Amino acid sequence: MYDRILIPTDGSEPARAAIDEGLRLAKQNDATVHALYVVEPIPLGGFAAGAEPASAEWDDVVDEQKSEGTKAVDEVANRGDEFDVEVVTEIEYGKPNEAILEYADEEDIDAIVIGTHGRSGADRLVIGSVAEKIVRKSDVPVLTVRRGR
Repeated sequence: MYDRILIPTDGSEPARAAIDEGLRLAKQNDATVHALYVVEPIPLGGFAAGAEPASAEWDDVVDEQKSEGTKAVDEVANRGDEFDVEVVTEIEYGKPNEAILEYADEEDIDAIVIGTHGRSGADRLVIGSVAEKIVRKSDVPVLTVRRGR
């Protein structure tokens, strides 16, 4: 039923909660997991740090973001080894919800498993939710996993 499962991660606790759930689903379906970290450009006046190609003065910022991304997707790959599930890792650039949906479309993803902070009310409205945007706009099934699951 599911051949390719996307687990977007930012290395946060809610994202970690989704990893095992996504890997269990992949194991049950003999699916490949795609672990995706999105480097979000930091708007700075007329340009954005973190956007490719980055300006020389922001190389350190971009390198740090890439390092965090590598650590986050490697965590999924390491857990995948424990579940005996193949994991493809990728780092993309852009707005997280847009990059996740584009990746899902380009890679013919069958399902997305994403962590959520479980915010409600004003916090959710002010901060916004990548997971909520994914649920609303995804063409494939989305499983949301709350922290502490």
